Amino acid sequence: MSDSTYIDSSLRLRGILKAKGQLVVIAGTFEGELEAGDVVIEEGGHCQGFLRAKTVTVAGKFTGIIDSQSLTVSDGALVAGEIITQALIVDSGADISGTVMRKPASAPEKQAN
Repeated sequence: MSDSTYIDSSLRLRGILKAKGQLVVIAGTFEGELEAGDVVIEEGGHCQGFLRAKTVTVAGKFTGIIDSQSLTVSDGALVAGEIITQALIVDSGADISGTVMRKPASAPEKQAN
């Protein structure tokens, strides 16, 4: 069983993709709901819809809602919509538009005595 999913540049997928704990790399187009451990949208890749992941790196285009712990928007990338994240890195030359909300840090779990 693979720990990653690769959406090739020749593919256009629409639907729901749940890959909890796995890496999803988008070089083509994905439209819909995506839940994964880590997501990378490569240069030339496009994702539209709702995306939830621990870490997200965008070098291509994203439109919709991103809910992540960490989001990196690379030089030349475009992110439009609603961003909900704990950590945001935007490279010079990246384009973001929409709403940005900071997710509060997770509270440490209490241990039972």
